[in-house]
Amino acid sequence: MNKPYVLGHSDRELDRLDLQGLIYQDITRRALLNSEVKPGMRVLDIGCGSGDVTRLAAEIVGPSGAVLGLDVDERAVLSARKRAAQWGFTNVAFEAAEATSFAGQANFDALVGRFVLMHQPSPAETLARASKAVRPGGVVMMLESHMAALLDGRHSFPKSDLYDRIVRWKCRVVAAAGADIEAGLALRQTFLSAMLPAPMMRLEAVVEGGPDSLIYRYMAESVRSMLPMAAAHKIDGFSLDEAALLEARLRDEVAGNRGVIVCWPVVSAWRRIPDGE
Repeated sequence: MNKPYVLGHSDRELDRLDLQGLIYQDITRRALLNSEVKPGMRVLDIGCGSGDVTRLAAEIVGPSGAVLGLDVDERAVLSARKRAAQWGFTNVAFEAAEATSFAGQANFDALVGRFVLMHQPSPAETLARASKAVRPGGVVMMLESHMAALLDGRHSFPKSDLYDRIVRWKCRVVAAAGADIEAGLALRQTFLSAMLPAPMMRLEAVVEGGPDSLIYRYMAESVRSMLPMAAAHKIDGFSLDEAALLEARLRDEVAGNRGVIVCWPVVSAWRRIPDGE
């Protein structure tokens, strides 16, 4: 059974996921290409949310291929379908279903997912079952955040005290909600525990500064989305009024110091399933 996404799927949260998609789209596209997702492939995207990864995969596989996005939340699926219609893609479809719903069918050429295993109570079991949807010789590619990488303070230069506060608070809330803030670097263990070959891996992070970075808004919206979860776990840190000012405050602090901040580092891991297994 898939664990529900900790932040839900309100309209505002779906908009935040779209913003997240913009920040991570280049990294995600590279991960898809590195894993050899190619034109004509049939791809299964698990935990698709509002469909950002689905769209990127659809661009790569082209009209001769197809991408199916799965998410357990019907609201997210409806939003993804609406966005797909706006994109004008005819090679995508979305279903409200668990990540493991197609286990055993082995009729997809690739399985992909971004920031989905970190929310699973047993990521290796989820990956093992979901990968059964992929034919022998097909590709499995997962991309996960390693949020804990920023806890040592190497997240900004010059150091932003406000960003440090945001990073530490968000890690506390996400961990309290049951998500794994070390899922990224754990991907090798996850693949092996899922009885998949040891993956190729890459760590990347978006580093930006100046007044126009999307990271300021993304972090502020993330704090706003997490406030109910923080309250449920009795984690103090930010009020709603303060969250409303975070984007401007963070921008002023970083840009005013001619500095940079690092968005959550992400790890991509991919491997081809051997023929005959």
